[in-house]
Formats: sequence, structure tokens, C-alpha cells
Amino acid sequence: MQEFSVRKSIQSMEEYAVESVAADIIVNANESNYPLPQEVAAAIMARTAHFPFNRYPPIKGENLCQAIADELGLDADCVKVGNGSSELLEKACYVFGGPCKKIAVPWPSFFMYGEYSDLSESETLRYPLTEEGYVDADAVIALCKEQQPSLLIVCNPNNPTGNYNSLAAMEKIIANVDCPVIMDEAYMEFADGKELPPNDMRPLHKLWLVAGSTMSLVGRYSNLMVFRTFSKAYGLAGLRCGYVVGAAGLMRQLGKALLPYHVNAYSLMAAKTVYENKELYKARIKLIREERDKMAAYMQKLGLRVWPTATNFVLLRAEGRLMRQLAQLYAAKYDDKLNEQAASGKMLFKYLLQNSILVRDFTGHPVLTGCLRITVGLPEENKRILACLTELCIDAEGGKL
Repeated sequence: MQEFSVRKSIQSMEEYAVESVAADIIVNANESNYPLPQEVAAAIMARTAHFPFNRYPPIKGENLCQAIADELGLDADCVKVGNGSSELLEKACYVFGGPCKKIAVPWPSFFMYGEYSDLSESETLRYPLTEEGYVDADAVIALCKEQQPSLLIVCNPNNPTGNYNSLAAMEKIIANVDCPVIMDEAYMEFADGKELPPNDMRPLHKLWLVAGSTMSLVGRYSNLMVFRTFSKAYGLAGLRCGYVVGAAGLMRQLGKALLPYHVNAYSLMAAKTVYENKELYKARIKLIREERDKMAAYMQKLGLRVWPTATNFVLLRAEGRLMRQLAQLYAAKYDDKLNEQAASGKMLFKYLLQNSILVRDFTGHPVLTGCLRITVGLPEENKRILACLTELCIDAEGGKL
């Protein structure tokens, strides 16, 4: 087959992929396993009946931008929308990065940060998180002073570890670096943050939108961009819609890289309908938090290590005696030479999959070796997941825990 020349930033890249197999319980992609609230679904269907499919969407998604700006008390120029927050992240790396520039990204964190940096032909600086998965604000500030990146990305709460970093720690970073800062808050709705800057003048009924979030700092810092998505808490993963709020100067530059009509009209309509009905999601988000905490506590009782999480998922792995026992089970069942840590995680992954439960496999990750990430599903799904983990752990421990 004839080979063609491609850009250097593309040639060495691996195509992004996740497990895609049939399963009864799918908890590998941090989607919402809940259907849309009935009232929201009905409103979308009513608008669909008279939807102008023959017309182009607003050229820059102005209708959704305005709705978000009005709710947050910002100018519409401070808001941009995209095909998921991922498109906006990629465009930001393109706009603020480039040849001879550096982009600082967390590690371990969302895999695509490094890919977007590479695609922009920037040098990728990976700054380590703490062993527990938190951002070391002082270390990040020191890195930026030494390396002078043209863009800094922070994921809060972090994916895949789940950690929430305080608003004070995040503001310390924003206030003490010279480059634009992306705060990727895709999971912030699940963090139940309480912090607010002093003298925040928003009405009480709107404070919950920004509590604990760096969105509360937009307008105070000229280098801040905060990224959010409709894919996680609001259950619109299939329509790919996200947004960013930030300093008007940064938004103006970012907007130059967004193509005309880049978000389709139906996604804009559905996202705007969801945003207008955010209050209907509060009880569901609260339930997901409660289920997450119950799952984490139960997993720890099984002897699994669970990272601190403020998201809609848990990251876990077997350690110590349980790790060794699971690794022995794996070695006895599969002709596959893996170290004990990776083998224990792979045993958990395969056992869940045999029971038609698909989770995210991080067993081969260089930092998170042996880890699995499990999205919080419906309550009955969570019970089945925990039951399967219990069965396997009991088996590994010789019939007792």
C-alpha cells in the first residue's frame, strides 16, 4: 500500500480508543446512565416538532452562549460553545500553543491533553500530581516560572483519579502564573463545592452554579478560562456540546479558531433546553454523589484502594495481599505474563466483563498500573457491580474476607 507524507505531530500518535464491547452495564466512559428528566425530554420533543432542520445554526452558537452568560452574570463575549468541551480544549491548544511553545498538562490525567498539545506542535510538559492525585499548587507555579509555558491546563476534579482541589489552591495558581490557564471542570457538578470568593454579589439562587468552582473567578483574572460539558452531569454525551467561560480577551482569540456553524443546531437547542432546566438535575446529582460515596466505602471494606473522588466515578486497585491473590488467580486462568499489580487489575476487569459489566481498564497505565475506573451507574447497576467485586475478592481470599 502506498504511504503518504503526514504532519510529524500526527505520524507518531496513537488513535484514541476505549473498550467498545457489548455489555449489560456500561460504566467505562463516565456518561450518565440516567435518561433525561421527563420534563426535559418532553420540552426537547416539543421543540423538535417545529425544528428548522433546513436552516443553519447560529454561526457561533450565540443562543446558548447568551443563555449561559445571562445565568452567570457575564457578557456573552465571555462564553464560547463547542462540540463537547474536547473541541474547545483542542482549539485552545492550537490558539495558545504552537511550534517553539510549551503546554503544561497534569499527569496522570485526561489522556487527550497531551494529544491536543502534540497536534498543535507544542512541547508537552507533564507536571506530576501527588501520590493521592491532587495538584501541588506551589510545584505547578514553580514549573511555570522555570519553563514559561504558553498555556497551563488543570483538571479539577481530576480524571481519572477523581480528586477535587480547593478553590483557594486553584486561585493561587491562576494568580501566580503568567500564561493563560485552562481549568477543565467537566466533573465539577459532582464536587458539591462550598467555597466562594469574598463579596460575590450573585443572587443566592445562583450561587450553587459557581460554588467551589473557578467560574466564580471569571472577570477577576485576565488569564482564566473555565471549561464545562453537558456530557456528564446533564446526560447529553450523544449530542456533543460543551462550553467555556473566561476573560473576554482570551475568548476573542479562541473564537477565531472556531469554524462557522461548528455546533449543529439540534445540539444547541437540546443543550439550551437542559441549561434552562438545570434545577431538575439537582436531586439526580445528589443521588449520584451518595451512590459514589457508598461504592467507595464498600470497595475499601473489600480491601481495595480507592482514590479520593468528587466526580461520578471511582478509581480503584488491589494492593497488598489481595493484589497478590488476584494476580495468582489471573496467572492460573490466563496465559499472559503480567506483573502482579497489572495482573490483579486485569483479573478484576475480566471478571466484571464476564459478568457483562464494562469498566475502564487502566491496568497498563505507567502510573496507575492495575487500576480500574468505574462510573457510578443506576443504583441497581451499582449493587450488581459491588456484588461481582465481592464474589471475586472472596474467591481470591480463599472463601473469606
